[in-house]
Amino acid sequence: MKVDTHEMDTFALHDSIQAYIPVTTFATPDGFAGELRQVVYPSSITLFIICGLALMTVIKYNFGKNQLEALKSFFNYHQALRMLEERRESDRQAVFYSNVLFVCITGIFVSVSLPFFGLHVLWGNYTLSILFLSAVTALLYILKALIWHALGIVFMVQEFSKIYIYNMFLYNRNIGVVVFPLVAVIPFVAGNIALYIVNVTIFVYILSYLLKLWRTFQIIHGLNVSLFYFILYLCTFEILPLLLLIKGCKVLWEFNLFI
Repeated sequence: MKVDTHEMDTFALHDSIQAYIPVTTFATPDGFAGELRQVVYPSSITLFIICGLALMTVIKYNFGKNQLEALKSFFNYHQALRMLEERRESDRQAVFYSNVLFVCITGIFVSVSLPFFGLHVLWGNYTLSILFLSAVTALLYILKALIWHALGIVFMVQEFSKIYIYNMFLYNRNIGVVVFPLVAVIPFVAGNIALYIVNVTIFVYILSYLLKLWRTFQIIHGLNVSLFYFILYLCTFEILPLLLLIKGCKVLWEFNLFI
């Protein structure tokens, strides 16, 4: 088993979290072997996780009932519609706090999981990487909501855009609550356990994305909108942005802008 020491981040308070993680696995005559990399997570990650824990506490003790209903609506479209129709001021606050948790935990997860795939953290600094990725995630979803709101007005489908935007943020708030316990422990465990947690978290994100697509189809079907618009939605708002994002990341990485 080969061990590669890899220290990251120029910002740390006083202490750091050291862990050995598997980055590759390959076959040998004696079985399977792999490469371990020592990753030094800065203490700033602990602060981010504490902030996430504070948000979780606020959500649980102030909006616990609302969050339970939101979790049920993850699979139940009619539950989501009922929540939209009965939306109160407390619901709006719960959505806000839960989505803040979502963007924060997404930034943390992407940053701490990069070394598992043999990649460097952005700019070699976990603090900047988490802040940058969280901000980008928030801006992307705000921009998407604004675009859908504008399209709803232009094409006179405000009902569809309102239900879609609500469900989009509904799924995000559920993801944040579900994956937070998983992401919070990644820096504190080592070896294959951490890798399993990373894989499970990725699976949750993918599953939620697929359920979100299915929910979009349910909205279109429920409003008797042509299936053509669902296909157009997939091509314009899901597949094309994903391809552009992958291409943009590839170009930036080739020019070493994040190192």
